[in-house]
Amino acid sequence: MKKKNIISLSVAFAFLALSITGILLFIKQKAHAVEITHTIFGLIFVGFAIFHIINNWSSITGYSKERKSGKYQKEFVIAGLAFLVILAGGVTELLEPVAEAGKVFAPARPPRPEQLTFTEIKTNKDIEGTPLSIMIQKANETQLPIVAIWVEDSAHNFVENLFIPTKIAAMPADEEEAREGHFDMSDFKAEILATWTAKAKTKTPNFEQETPHDNFVVKTNTIAKGQFFVILEVKSKDKTELYEAAVNQSKGEVFKLKSKNSSLIKSALVEL
Repeated sequence: MKKKNIISLSVAFAFLALSITGILLFIKQKAHAVEITHTIFGLIFVGFAIFHIINNWSSITGYSKERKSGKYQKEFVIAGLAFLVILAGGVTELLEPVAEAGKVFAPARPPRPEQLTFTEIKTNKDIEGTPLSIMIQKANETQLPIVAIWVEDSAHNFVENLFIPTKIAAMPADEEEAREGHFDMSDFKAEILATWTAKAKTKTPNFEQETPHDNFVVKTNTIAKGQFFVILEVKSKDKTELYEAAVNQSKGEVFKLKSKNSSLIKSALVEL
């Protein structure tokens, strides 16, 4: 049994396995088993390739230099330059389009589900009545919203406030402060939300901060029972929208807040 033959055949089989798994990875078939197989055979290939180089060192040096003059052969220069160019292209990511070209052969994958987080706030803790959970998911283009939520009875008479902020956040003039998330704060003024101002009998805020900048859930209580309306008014920049949910305790536990436009709030639900 010849050692040289074993090494050469092992290198060939390792190369075959690397070729197959490499093609699978190129077309984005990145199953864990494929990645493991590619890694293992890559290590085997390197190991046996080292022995192959050692056993054939005289031949390799013969390919590189002319025996008489000692000069590097053209083949060595071309192969060396090609290696350096490709290495530089990979390190600098210039060859990324080539490496990612296999995406066209990959099967279409379903989009990843959107991961949502909601800030939970509580209001009307001292009120004994119907507990409500109001989930608000803002639209992507909605910036620094100002929100008021209140309850009206079945005849659309004002009952009470559910969420009124104490503060308003505004985008600062300084761009650096804006990038760092620092905002100009001011007191909430009733006239900012015209519909709520016209309806509300009590205009005292019941939340000590500004409206949360992202999605949030209001855990609150109301004295309203049976049939009533939950109204939400939201303002972002120069746009104001009104959302309404007709709540009927005898017909369910979850009700959707609806609007004619629905451009500022992506989704809003009232849960009993």
